Amino acid sequence: MVGYWPTMALTGNGFDRLNDAITRSFLEQDTAQTSHFPQLNVYTKENEAYVQAFLPGVQIEDIDLTSKENILFIKGNRKEEKLADGTQVHIREMFHGEFSRSLEFPFLIDSDNIKAEFKDGVVGILVPRREDDKPKKISIQSIQNK
Repeated sequence: MVGYWPTMALTGNGFDRLNDAITRSFLEQDTAQTSHFPQLNVYTKENEAYVQAFLPGVQIEDIDLTSKENILFIKGNRKEEKLADGTQVHIREMFHGEFSRSLEFPFLIDSDNIKAEFKDGVVGILVPRREDDKPKKISIQSIQNK
């Protein structure tokens, strides 16, 4: 196996500097655009779905839910806390700013009957299927041979 691994010029402080730079680049990105925020749980049945959106630190008035056809849109804004003068951030892992997610369902959404509740930083959303999109039973008539 000699010669299989390329020579690493990064040892000691060089590797630490590289690791710090990579970590900073990830933390400084607009994480709502590059990750999945808010985190979701989605459960479906034949005629409805239930969505839980985990939104810690977001106020109810900063959440916007809309739907069109078979897509539910969750948008909002988690506002940044004001820091006292002279306070420096040591570690910041929590995203602040605008976010959006969209969920595509396997059925058309009954937008007029969506129900949403907000408790303890979690939005629960009941998403019903439109009546005209539900499967219809087709009766079969027997034809007798004459």
